[in-house]
Amino acid sequence: MKYIGRSCIYFLLLFIFIFGYGNQTSGQEKVNISAGIGLPELINIGVRYQFKQVQAGICIGTVPLRDEKLLSISGDLYFHFGEVPELSARRVWYAKAGLNYLSDEFNNSEDRWTYFNLRFGRDINISKKIGIEIDLGTLIQLSHKKIPPSTGWNLNFPILPSFGINMFFRL
Repeated sequence: MKYIGRSCIYFLLLFIFIFGYGNQTSGQEKVNISAGIGLPELINIGVRYQFKQVQAGICIGTVPLRDEKLLSISGDLYFHFGEVPELSARRVWYAKAGLNYLSDEFNNSEDRWTYFNLRFGRDINISKKIGIEIDLGTLIQLSHKKIPPSTGWNLNFPILPSFGINMFFRL
């Protein structure tokens, strides 16, 4: 489990380095760094790359708990539409679709889920470099694995609400 979390952090840093420092991205708002809270992303950081009105991004999240280890890894596509604001060339409304991996280690057992995430949201631009995004949608469970397998209660919900609030920074 530690290997998966460390690998994701290295991948995130590599993504930032590749897309954040190239000549093609300077002054074009192509790369965004984000930090926020959501379900299933938990308390998260992420990076996104913009292709006209489409963004592709990844994020990694956790919640600092004493005896429990939570890890969330997400990959998403954002499709922007609607009005063009004064502070950015990116349209303010978006539909977001992605895959989420969530792991919960507690009391010598581990639960692993994979979800399809579908949300709708809005960017609120504070300045040319900073903004807030708010979105709401649904999670559809694709898989669930419990290690070791449990014979007791298994509260498993195939569809859950999904939401997020993030602050983003344009590089």
